[in-house]
Amino acid sequence: MTDKPKASATHSLIAGTIAGTVEGAVTYPTELIKTKMQLQGSQQYIAQGGHVYKGPIDCATTTFKTQGIRGLYRGLAPMLMGNAAKAGVRFLTYDTVKAQLRDADGKLTMPRMMVAGLCAGVIEGGTVVAP
Repeated sequence: MTDKPKASATHSLIAGTIAGTVEGAVTYPTELIKTKMQLQGSQQYIAQGGHVYKGPIDCATTTFKTQGIRGLYRGLAPMLMGNAAKAGVRFLTYDTVKAQLRDADGKLTMPRMMVAGLCAGVIEGGTVVAP
């Protein structure tokens, strides 16, 4: 049996960045629709003559009909940059802490994996989300 090669810090960072970018691009239209639905109740939105949607499906179809596919991805770039950075830091931190918490046999218990995940979330939140 051969040992699995250890992931380098660069590999973890790149993998996280790619994962964050893909995740953001796939889920962005639903986030945009959710945000539009939340904003339509504000007084400022109504005062500016914003469209009032009947529901999320109406919001998606109206946006698509009036603006095309680009309308569903409006504002994507800034979100992708933040999402890629968050996921990159999270993957890097998780793998680094996980490596430090392994026992002498190289095994990692569930509580130690949970600590690694906790540390990854705290570092992500403190460095990228709300520095």
